[in-house]
Amino acid sequence: MRKVNVDTDNRLAMTGAIRKVLWTQPEKFDPRDYMKPAREAMQKVVALRMTQFGQAGHAGDYKPVTIAEIAKGYADGSLSTRPLVAAK
Repeated sequence: MRKVNVDTDNRLAMTGAIRKVLWTQPEKFDPRDYMKPAREAMQKVVALRMTQFGQAGHAGDYKPVTIAEIAKGYADGSLSTRPLVAAK
């Protein structure tokens, strides 16, 4: 599992796309006009970062688990959320 904080990169991509729309088409003031390109810009950054950090392409590495299976695991204790403590 990896966690990479790319919030700043996402905000910069979105802000840049919004500024571009508002600068080139000042009559476009409806958020739907500038949020769509902003979301698309952010999606590109996320896809690039996922590839750069080796996160992309692993969906097939895991078996999907249904909600019913998860509920059963919590009920029978096999998916306990309690941390394991090493024996002394």
